[in-house]
Amino acid sequence: MTAAALLEIDTCPIEGFDPAAYDRLLGLEGTPYRSLVICAAGYRAADDKYAQLAKVRYPAEQLIERR
Repeated sequence: MTAAALLEIDTCPIEGFDPAAYDRLLGLEGTPYRSLVICAAGYRAADDKYAQLAKVRYPAEQLIERR
């Protein structure tokens, strides 16, 4: 993802996928290969109105509760 960012390619890791289902979809069953991660990659649309908006970053104290 870092290398993609250096090439100005946007990426996004995808969580919560079913590896076995992806293996079936990709025809990996019966091979030594398995799905481990999913990462979407592409170029941002030139007319993406959200790309230039300020990012919201909350302080850790507002997001993490220590007990």
